[in-house]
Amino acid sequence: MNLENMREGFPEMPESMRTMIEREVAAQMSVETPTRKAEQQQKNRSTGRKKAGKTFLLVAAAAAIMCTTVAAGTAIRARFFTETEGNYGVNITIGSAETETDSEGSMAAMLAELEVPEEIPASVTVEASYLPEGMVQYDDGWKIDYEDDLWGGSFSITEEFMDENPVETQISETNVVDSEELELNGHYAVWLEKEYLDDGSENTTQMLYILYPEVWRILRIYSMNGKVTKDELLAVAEGLIVTGSEETMLLADALPEEDDLPEIDDDDGGCMAIEASAVEENLHQIGDSFEISAYSDSEADEESFHTVSVRVSEVWVSDNMSAVGDDWQSILDSGIYTNDLQTYSDEDGNLLPMQIDYVKAGDGVNSLNTVVKTEEVEQKLICATIEYTNNGEAALHNILYNADLITLTEDDDGMIAIYDRSTFEEGDWDYATISRGYAMDYYTAGGEETNGSNYITDLSAGETVTVTVAWIVRADEMPYLYLNMEGGSYLIYVEDLATGYVDFRSL
Repeated sequence: MNLENMREGFPEMPESMRTMIEREVAAQMSVETPTRKAEQQQKNRSTGRKKAGKTFLLVAAAAAIMCTTVAAGTAIRARFFTETEGNYGVNITIGSAETETDSEGSMAAMLAELEVPEEIPASVTVEASYLPEGMVQYDDGWKIDYEDDLWGGSFSITEEFMDENPVETQISETNVVDSEELELNGHYAVWLEKEYLDDGSENTTQMLYILYPEVWRILRIYSMNGKVTKDELLAVAEGLIVTGSEETMLLADALPEEDDLPEIDDDDGGCMAIEASAVEENLHQIGDSFEISAYSDSEADEESFHTVSVRVSEVWVSDNMSAVGDDWQSILDSGIYTNDLQTYSDEDGNLLPMQIDYVKAGDGVNSLNTVVKTEEVEQKLICATIEYTNNGEAALHNILYNADLITLTEDDDGMIAIYDRSTFEEGDWDYATISRGYAMDYYTAGGEETNGSNYITDLSAGETVTVTVAWIVRADEMPYLYLNMEGGSYLIYVEDLATGYVDFRSL
């Protein structure tokens, strides 16, 4: 298994997993990288935002009792080796901990045979025995962030199985400006600092790979630099308690054959452009009532998805956060909403402009990305009240809602496409450092704690509940806005067109 051409990723993995990881990285970076342009964000239609669980902060001394559950029959020592490529490329391989490179650093000297287990733990849990002050662990342990900024993305942890022939594993990283091989509490690791722009105007990021051969996993911790230091990242990583389940699975079953890997394709109708008539056929206006599918988690439900009617009853545009209510400051401080609310408003709630960089992409190995143009764009706060009505006979519980804005443009040939501002003006650049879509920046919080906050807790038969939703948008993109009540901003889906968008272009 050789992945030397991969730009962002783990050892060979299902395409769906790789896309998930890249989506997480891109979302936390808040930039549109060339990879992100090539692989558009896929939307998750079955889950909503999650709310942090119980807050806890364990003392650093607990790291001394770190333990793992060892896979049966496994007694190996494996480590990472790194090799630079060009100015900014780093290739990471796995070899025996007892193996050293020869005088020329030959890769062949690293490929000592490792004992491979037949069975491995079916799952693992991750617990941080040390957290920097003010941080909490949530999302079943796989995310760590400041309690007052739960969606800041300070630490995201992902796992991947080691292969049946781990010494052939190669992880290729680009845009690396600094790296270090480490040993953290008996586990070998590689720390990387990555920089995506060569003028320092875009935040660098940190990434840490940790090898856990006892449970036959590789963990990756991704962190936004500036929020946490390298020392804090390493302290958290050194105190991780990774425990394998008593239940085991065959390693062969954990690594699906290539023919069995799930594929991300357009079977669900996702596309970047479509005939304008397909959008106009079911286009709704503000004030219209229409039906959408709604997910309910009531134990009495025989079916999880139901049909409810929705109506956008009112929409207003403002330059100040007070448009969402008199308690706008507590909304900013709550930590359950997106970073845009805090980033793009001043202490009085006035919206600030967004700086957009137009970037010429480097290859990540011999060159970094370069900013060739910068501009500031005025922003607006768009607020809407949306009515949800249960026309069925059964009461619904914890109804997930996702009301996202999508930007669409029409060309002279009658085709509608996802708006891409980097193509609207000619220039020697490849992308603009913004995301194209608008997920909800603010929404009426509800639902049970275990399910998140963008839920309607209860909706009885015949009842109507009104929620408030808000988005911060770039003012010059307002002529291209549509509301997608099925959720999703990055692709046009056939099922969304069947439901129909709401026309926001006249705001």
